[in-house]
Amino acid sequence: MTMKDISAIDELERAVRKDPPILEALEDRLHEQLGSEIPSERMDAGRALRAAAEHDPGLVEPYEKTLVEFLGDDNGPIRLSGALALAELSAADPGRLTYAVPDLVAALEGTVAPSIEEAIIRTLTRIGMVDPKAVTAADAVVADRLADATLPTQIAITRSFVGAVVERPELFESTTAAYAEAVDSDRQIIARQAVRALATVASSDPTAVPTQDRVLARAEELRAMAAADPRPGVGREIQAAARALTWAFGEHGSSRIAT
Repeated sequence: MTMKDISAIDELERAVRKDPPILEALEDRLHEQLGSEIPSERMDAGRALRAAAEHDPGLVEPYEKTLVEFLGDDNGPIRLSGALALAELSAADPGRLTYAVPDLVAALEGTVAPSIEEAIIRTLTRIGMVDPKAVTAADAVVADRLADATLPTQIAITRSFVGAVVERPELFESTTAAYAEAVDSDRQIIARQAVRALATVASSDPTAVPTQDRVLARAEELRAMAAADPRPGVGREIQAAARALTWAFGEHGSSRIAT
């Protein structure tokens, strides 16, 4: 691609989505826009990196530290581009982002944007599944977020982040306690997801699950409600989770779930 061709491009994002490998040829233009004082130019550059990462995370490896810096940017769309691109990088090689955990946790703590929250939680989960100790700093922040987050973020915490928790439950006491509180959520979907998360944790270490009798009782209540639902397959997951809890707790739990 000639300099004339590059100068004719009006939007980096559009060009990269059309032909992702073009990112390498656009390096100078990309750096120029990233350093621009015009927000729209910086946002376009950020979206271009995000688009490239979605196609092939390897394309944005040279910009990894820039993407981490995006997490602390004052511009919301820039933070979003960084979070989403890093999530793609973490899917390819989560261990390479261990150093970025403090930035990820700070960004999670400082945002209320669901799409950013979800992307950061995905990244932290993947890092934690490889190195649980590396993401222990996220424990309290994730736990605090669970009760009041939007539904997509709550699902990410109960379905995704548990993948890190189950590796070393003793390192994530706050998150496990938050799961135990969430079983009483007014949102049945979250209550069921919390029971499933605790069943996953219990499969690794039953003693890590607090208030076992209350959790078992709530699991039975949710199982019974699902069993009464005429829609096929509705109660399958909660039934399996309830039985898994009973089996895992063994003598740790005083009640038994009906089959």
